[in-house]
Amino acid sequence: MADVTELRCWPSCVDALDWSQDNIIALASDERVELLFPNTVSYERDNDVPQWQHVPLQVPWFSNDELPLKNPAPLSNFSIGEEISPSVPIAISWSPPGLAKHRRCALAVLTSNLVLSIWSAEGKLNEESSWNRRLLINNALTEYFSKNTTAQTSSISVSAEEQLRLRSRVRAMAWAPSLPSGCNTMGTQVSYERQYLAVSNDDNQVVFMVVDSPTSTLGSSRTWKAEVLADASLIPDQATTFTDPELFEDMVQQQRFIPHVAWSPWIRQDDQYRSVVIYATNEDVRARPVICSDGNISLSDEVAYPGMNLRYSGPLSWCPQPDCSDQLTLALFTHSGLVYATISAKDASIVNTISHDLDGRWDQVSGVAWDCDTHFPPRLHFSSLLSTIQSPTAVLQKTHGALERGKAPNWKEKIENSMVLFSVKNDLKGHSKTKVWGLTASPLGDFIAACNSLHPSDSIEYGPPADRRGTIALSTLKQYSKIRESFPTRNTTAENLLFTLKKLVENTVEDADQMPAFAEEAVEKMMQAYGPVDSSGRTLGAVDVNNLESIVKELKTIAVFDENTLKDRYSTLVSYACNDTSSNELSRTLITYRLATVLQKLPPALAHTPFSKEIIAHQKRLTALIDSLLFPNEAEDETIDGTVEVPIDQTGTATSNETNASAMDIGISSSNSARTPDAATDLCDFCSAPIPFTDLTMAACTNGHEFPRCGISLLAIQAPGITKYCGICSTPFLSEEFAQAQEAGELEAESPVSLSSVMFQACDVCVYCGGKFIG
Repeated sequence: MADVTELRCWPSCVDALDWSQDNIIALASDERVELLFPNTVSYERDNDVPQWQHVPLQVPWFSNDELPLKNPAPLSNFSIGEEISPSVPIAISWSPPGLAKHRRCALAVLTSNLVLSIWSAEGKLNEESSWNRRLLINNALTEYFSKNTTAQTSSISVSAEEQLRLRSRVRAMAWAPSLPSGCNTMGTQVSYERQYLAVSNDDNQVVFMVVDSPTSTLGSSRTWKAEVLADASLIPDQATTFTDPELFEDMVQQQRFIPHVAWSPWIRQDDQYRSVVIYATNEDVRARPVICSDGNISLSDEVAYPGMNLRYSGPLSWCPQPDCSDQLTLALFTHSGLVYATISAKDASIVNTISHDLDGRWDQVSGVAWDCDTHFPPRLHFSSLLSTIQSPTAVLQKTHGALERGKAPNWKEKIENSMVLFSVKNDLKGHSKTKVWGLTASPLGDFIAACNSLHPSDSIEYGPPADRRGTIALSTLKQYSKIRESFPTRNTTAENLLFTLKKLVENTVEDADQMPAFAEEAVEKMMQAYGPVDSSGRTLGAVDVNNLESIVKELKTIAVFDENTLKDRYSTLVSYACNDTSSNELSRTLITYRLATVLQKLPPALAHTPFSKEIIAHQKRLTALIDSLLFPNEAEDETIDGTVEVPIDQTGTATSNETNASAMDIGISSSNSARTPDAATDLCDFCSAPIPFTDLTMAACTNGHEFPRCGISLLAIQAPGITKYCGICSTPFLSEEFAQAQEAGELEAESPVSLSSVMFQACDVCVYCGGKFIG
């Protein structure tokens, strides 16, 4: 059963479809880029709450400051009209997580004027005004090539001005995948690597770049920036080189640019990471091995794959998972059909190739998606613009050294059924056709999205284009019972898991009596797939107080990925999928208690600012308050690592004698304030009255003014505009900008790192459910 969402677009101009690890689907149409993301609020089948939200991005709009007017290029340069282009989006690609605000994915958008821009959201995802263009990659190319006078001479233009114009255009791009971390986590990572990008320009060059943002640099940079690391020039064959082309045929035949670029997954070999960047010319396909070591990348010699013609064809697509022998799988869609190649990650050489006919179809391949299951060889799904339904092949799988056609997938059957209904509704008597614009797999690999439009096949299509619709249909790649058996072992986010969990509840849980068993099973499966990170030998007492990145990594490993905390976090996330959050308060309290205990183990030198001292004071009063409630007579029940082992039953309720009170009893009332000394930790900004520490989520001064408490610092949030929220459980937190403002001018020169900066950087997702922040 497929879930269907409709969006308004011009179906003749849908160019790209991509699904991010933040669980956002981006679609590039003629007018704009449309973002679709599922509501995290609870919804039922019979109510009016939409399951998907739509946000349009007006990517063709450039200000004169962003993109000054360009003069027409000379005839000798064969102007392609970029200076007068309407700038419609022609390609989109989500970056790996970690680059955008709150460690989200950034969106790269290539428009028809050959400008590549980076977009991200600053506040709420569902507000169009929150999304903005952060960076123009072309500016970095212009800066680099205007200074790099040793670059190879262009075979297209001899004018220095026109060479710079050619080298500043972007024809194709590809993000480098995330480096393998060795452990599978949910929502966050122990550490984030730099984000690399490969682009091809109009002068037969592939340029390797690094993109930095205020988030990726841990706040050390206030702006987005792209820097060129290396460029590789393609030496065209003499038969495709014309010093002064006069005929149009010569201009078309000339090797002017690289139309396709694709970056393979990384493979760890010894102490290095290796991958392969592949790109197409007019006549063949070429590759360059890329080595990443100590955060730096280097390029090896180019390798050519002759006899593979991708001109006016394509695309190139890497399987996202290497095989067990550290070899990479590549799909190349050529004029003659599909070439399925196994590539060595060491030197980019071809180990073997398999060819397969594409049913004689002549139209372009519009979408490619991989179905990677740990128990089977990867399956390749693909669609073509016009002949997807008529052609028998839509799925291929490598079996016994050959490619075998699989049975029709769910997404194809759904499109066929929609076409039949369209014919009946419009009385077309079977004369209908469909255009399939793209495919993209979900980050977890359990769903696939197919974009298509429906049209009459033997008559004029009446009605204005604004009344036409493109449909994105979501289908499962395998049965829900198979999805329920285990979750894929790969880095993911809470948003991805919540989407899958909701679908599992909807399709596998028949009545409410089965919900507790489902919740327990889901938590167990999540612990198996995204279990704790090994923290043996880790200590916070001896960390370098001047190395923010190192301290953040240690704190994440010990606190954020603690086994007991992970189990409570997964239980909380599952409760939102099951629409039963009544038992979350105990889990939330224990997560807060463990975090506060670990924060107090940080070196005292980090608490050298008034703001950090205020935070650590709240953490100490919290642990004292919880200790007095859970263990009023003795403190021997605390474990060595500072966590509290409280037996939890299936529903998340505490079962020990010490905690036989309900979760509501742990939500401290004002009558308990006398049980802890020095309970007043803050002053009300309105009346200067003291605010006793009597509740973990709310703060109230003695005159009755109430404020929410920050979910990690526990400080009262007493002003508007300083808050971020979890996108799933809506827990409020102080924003990093507010924390930085509080410590502005207070940090000592010899110790620029504070407890506040460490805490907010380590807790870059909600500590209670793992959700990404908004706001």
